[in-house]
Amino acid sequence: MSEDVLLHFTSNSSNQSDQSLPSKIAKLEARMVGKTSSAAAAAVVVSPPLQLPAAQVSSSSAAGSKFGVNASGGGGGGICAESLSSSDSEEDDTNGREFLIQANFQKRRKLADDADSTAADQIKVVADVRQKVVETVEVKNGSEGNKRKQTRGKGNSNPARGRGSLINDQTRIQSSSLALQSSNGLLENSHKKESSRPKEQSGQNERASFEEEVTSLRAKITTLEEDLRKARQEASDYQHLSQQLEKELKELKSNEQQVKPKRMKVISDLLISVSKAERQEARMKVRHDSLRLGNVGVIRAGTVISETWEDGQAVKDINAQLRRLLELREAVERQRKSLKKRQPDKGDVAEAESGAPEEDAIIQDEIYKSRLASIKRAKESYVRERDRYELEKGRLIREMKRIRDEDGSRFNNYQILNHRYALLNLLGKGGFSEVYKAFDLVEYRYVACKLHGLNAQWSEDKKQSYIRHAIREYNIHKTLVHHHIVRLWDIFEIDQNTFCTILEYCSGKDLDAVLKATPILPEKEARIIIFQIFQGLVYLNKRNQRIIHYDLKPGNVLFDEFGVAKVTDFGLSKIVEDDVGSQGMELTSQGAGTYWYLPPECFELSKIPLISSKVDVWSAGILLYQMLFGRRPFGHDQTQERILREDTIIKARKVEFPSRPSVSNEAKEFIRRCLMYNQEERPDVLTIAQDPYLIYSKK
Repeated sequence: MSEDVLLHFTSNSSNQSDQSLPSKIAKLEARMVGKTSSAAAAAVVVSPPLQLPAAQVSSSSAAGSKFGVNASGGGGGGICAESLSSSDSEEDDTNGREFLIQANFQKRRKLADDADSTAADQIKVVADVRQKVVETVEVKNGSEGNKRKQTRGKGNSNPARGRGSLINDQTRIQSSSLALQSSNGLLENSHKKESSRPKEQSGQNERASFEEEVTSLRAKITTLEEDLRKARQEASDYQHLSQQLEKELKELKSNEQQVKPKRMKVISDLLISVSKAERQEARMKVRHDSLRLGNVGVIRAGTVISETWEDGQAVKDINAQLRRLLELREAVERQRKSLKKRQPDKGDVAEAESGAPEEDAIIQDEIYKSRLASIKRAKESYVRERDRYELEKGRLIREMKRIRDEDGSRFNNYQILNHRYALLNLLGKGGFSEVYKAFDLVEYRYVACKLHGLNAQWSEDKKQSYIRHAIREYNIHKTLVHHHIVRLWDIFEIDQNTFCTILEYCSGKDLDAVLKATPILPEKEARIIIFQIFQGLVYLNKRNQRIIHYDLKPGNVLFDEFGVAKVTDFGLSKIVEDDVGSQGMELTSQGAGTYWYLPPECFELSKIPLISSKVDVWSAGILLYQMLFGRRPFGHDQTQERILREDTIIKARKVEFPSRPSVSNEAKEFIRRCLMYNQEERPDVLTIAQDPYLIYSKK
């Protein structure tokens, strides 16, 4: 604020000129060196040297010489510029001015260089002193302003005097500011000399520690820069490697796209060649077995042509051996009877003396008895061999049927379906579908392709019904993932009347083929098979949407190469809704299924039956009975039509067990629980699965 007042003063007095003002200012500063020692303790002002233009200095000196300047310092007391000019000589003015100006300039210069160490204290002192100067100037301005008002109030008779008063005030303000700056410089110098040594020492220590820290930071920066350089180099190397790998990957993908058709062609060709060899081997085996076991012959009676079975040479030989043994047995029995007739009566003494001794007759009878026993053993052996041939004949008949169906199939020419499934050999044929062994050229695994064919002569309603049925089966089966349930992998359409489902391939036989080859299984094997079946059924009944299989039979239980049993064919399965009560759901497909394995409630005609998972419990009990005893407990020798006509299952209120083979009581009790006639008394799947017979534990 003092600088602003000084500039205002210099601008108003720019037309005045006095060459003696610098000398007077110098004298004022010299005199104040001695006068301000007492005021130094009150205020120390640090301010930059006031630089005034030459015109302003000359005008200020002129105004000061004419009117006089009253400079009041911060410590009190006034100095008259006229008294200073009358007491000193011109020589002292010149020397003092040169000395004080140079000294103050050097001190201010040095103070500016060291301002960093004492800046805080100096700024505080400067602020205090400047505030005091401003207050003094404002008081002076106020008093002088009142005087001017009073002068103007008297009529303003002396306008020149008013201008002189204004210039006088401005000269006083400028002289006061210069005096304060000079005194501040001297006090600053003395204060700086007193505190320079400890501050210089502490500054040197701080500077040394700062330099050490800077050196350490520079070393760290150097290390980090080196690490950054290495990291950038590694990143560049990795980026280059990544680009190279991406390029190689693109090349590999490109090569894969080029090689994939060739690879699929090579694999399919190899599979086809193997399949052709298997087909040829199967047909050669059929021809060879046909010579031993028999073949299908054609008999024509008028216009009716029928097929009949003609036994092969091996079967004929066994039958001939059995006939020969029968004839031999009859001959031995005749000889034995004749021997008994020739024996004399005990009362006929004469005949007894002339005839063979009684001992010879007894010996001869023992010989005949021994011969009959050997004939019986031979007959039993031939009967067992004939039974074995009967089993082989059954397998031969099924294989012959399979080959005939394969030859008549329109998919027997090794097609590749859906651009990935290479059809190989026919596994079997049902009423409306064919199942082929195939190879997945994408996943590289064997699968079973079930080809569903719609009869072209069917009505559109029947076709749509069959398609809905197949899609429903697919929607049920596709969500099932369990170790003892056959997986469903895919479904797609082949043409307008044919679509295909892709299933897990089980290289073993189904349970139906096993039972035809070995009608009676050991209880240990039957138990582990039924255990695996119930594991799959438990999974079906623990899902959010419970499922009733409804068509559990030997043909729907498959085995893989390791003997693991898996349940398949969910064509008749039922989804149990959440709102179904404890009694079960309504059976809407009454009449469907395999009658030997369905419970009595499925044959009720008076009302719509209610079914639950207890249907599968009954079917599992029938399976276990058949595996243990070689026959079904109800309607074994009956057809499905006869079972339905005679109400065979409805009358099956109690299960009977044959005396042979020998079966444990635990197995019989388990079968009885599964075949409870009343649906309310029969346990469901989750309950029967906790039966001790189905629990394996370490012994």
